[in-house]
Amino acid sequence: MGSSTPPSQSGSGTLAAKPTVVLVALWGVSHFAPMVEVGKRLLALSGRSLTVNVLVVPSPTGNGLDIRFHHFRAAEPPTDHTGIEEFVSRYVQLYVPQIKAIVSGLTCLVAAVVVDIFCTTLLDAPQELGVPAYVFLISSAAMAAVLLRSPSLDEEVGPGVEFEELEGGLDVPGLPPVPASCLPTGLDNRKISTY
Repeated sequence: MGSSTPPSQSGSGTLAAKPTVVLVALWGVSHFAPMVEVGKRLLALSGRSLTVNVLVVPSPTGNGLDIRFHHFRAAEPPTDHTGIEEFVSRYVQLYVPQIKAIVSGLTCLVAAVVVDIFCTTLLDAPQELGVPAYVFLISSAAMAAVLLRSPSLDEEVGPGVEFEELEGGLDVPGLPPVPASCLPTGLDNRKISTY
């Protein structure tokens, strides 16, 4: 009692080489997501080597939420890319074998795989496994309208012309005319491979 030496936190009797910060969050998304963001910022700004563990307090109502996290083995990022869109697309593609292994290794029926809009290069994995796949657009309805309209805009404008060269705004259903300067990155340059 009264010892100033902290107890060992690793099985070997010595403190682990890389300290961790444990964050405890409530079950609700409005608490969980910000806690994960705090962890990410802490790692980015700490100036030292840390890990973060997030513990989620289960819901007292027994709502049956059973969320499990699987971590991928890190892949070597591509170095020969033309921009951030191509980088993300090619980097995510490197994880297809791991996705297939995880999904096929689950002991329960996999009803669907839902991927982030930036992870569409992973759609081959569930397709090869015969599992339905869906894309989740974490954005506004306005962004969805722009993305859905972009193929027909591309045809209307024709080859060799950039949207920024057009006078006035672009016609997108459900939105006022959209200035070309307001288009999201990736739609503003029709010459790049990820357009």
